[in-house]
Amino acid sequence: APTPVYLRPAGSAADLGWSAQSDVAIVLRDSVAAQLDGLGLVLETMSVSPDRTEIRFRNPTYPYPAQALGRVARELSRIMPASVETFDLVLVTANGLPASRVTIRRSDLEDLEFAPDGSWQSYARAQITDTEASPTRPDLRGPATPSFTWGLGPYLESSYFDPREPIRINAGLALRARYEPSPGWVLGGQIRHKLTGNIGDSFRSDSVLPRVRSDAAIYAEEAETALTSLTAARYFRPGEDLYGRVTVGYLEPMFAGLSGEVLWKPVGSRLAFGAELNYAKQRDYDQQFGLRDYDTVTGHVSAYYEGEGGFLYQVDAGRYLAEDWGTTLSVDREFNNGVRLGAFATFTDVSFDDFGEGSFDKGIRVTVPLSLISGRPSKEGISRTIRPVLRDGGARLAVDGRLYEGIRDYHQESLENSWGRFWR
Repeated sequence: APTPVYLRPAGSAADLGWSAQSDVAIVLRDSVAAQLDGLGLVLETMSVSPDRTEIRFRNPTYPYPAQALGRVARELSRIMPASVETFDLVLVTANGLPASRVTIRRSDLEDLEFAPDGSWQSYARAQITDTEASPTRPDLRGPATPSFTWGLGPYLESSYFDPREPIRINAGLALRARYEPSPGWVLGGQIRHKLTGNIGDSFRSDSVLPRVRSDAAIYAEEAETALTSLTAARYFRPGEDLYGRVTVGYLEPMFAGLSGEVLWKPVGSRLAFGAELNYAKQRDYDQQFGLRDYDTVTGHVSAYYEGEGGFLYQVDAGRYLAEDWGTTLSVDREFNNGVRLGAFATFTDVSFDDFGEGSFDKGIRVTVPLSLISGRPSKEGISRTIRPVLRDGGARLAVDGRLYEGIRDYHQESLENSWGRFWR
């Protein structure tokens, strides 16, 4: 059960004697970091003054960000001296980007914890703003960075609709590592070792386009131990409502290169726009460090819209890996339990005949959160994309850490939809 709100004794808020202690900020920082760690959250930075504190934290645990906010606010009511009335809670993405600031009055927590409509009233009284609208630089660093994490576990890769065998599967072990020297800098990579599988036995490509995806069977056959990615990325805030990313390295199993992205997404807006530009060079089939001759410049402009009822709409227009020009239309629906279903279709200047079987790129995708299966809070999920056929037309670079999804989760629309869990 979550920690209850601590009710301050009458008149205690006027006591400022604590602020004269020389090491009080460090003591409070250490206490906040320890309590957040117990909640499965990570303190990045904080500041404290006689009447206000700002806490910047990451949420690797709770699928509903409002639930994380509620738990942090209640812990602060027990840790912060009684004179600290205003809590500025800054939600930071997994890649170190401050996405939004949620300002909560401590007296509102005390008044509304057991109110019949406490969830709605607490949302109505909270202020959700962009951190860059009134920039602050909290000076007390928490344990978020530098950090090193790694994991070793099984992987399952699938391919569908081969005429000789409708479902093909590769299985093996994957070793992942990630290092963050400071907020916004991410170094990461993954190595896979195949133990069994038959994706490499699929039909070989007869494509008349540059074979940017249709040689997937050759990649699967020749890469028994594969370096699937090895990248360095920088995430940053160019200004208010703006977010940026630059990634370089071995971006995905088939391509290396350089990728840059800018996203415009106001905190209170359902609408967002983005632009991405990439230089990509094809990797050797064995997925080691070698590169092939084919290279290209690819990029898109994108529009995103959060509709009613959990619907998400996305349009991407630009140049694809096979140097074709076109548009991808995507529609997803996100349900209250976290399950997400979607479909997409891409139309480019490649004719249906030149594209080959299937005529154009299309597919469906599904994500099931692990919390739905395990009953425990988790932001991890099982995702699958099913295409009737994987061809070269309409193929897009698979860059990890694109901006929109991580930012959207911490903006007003998503927070409002999950605020019913603020007191849980």
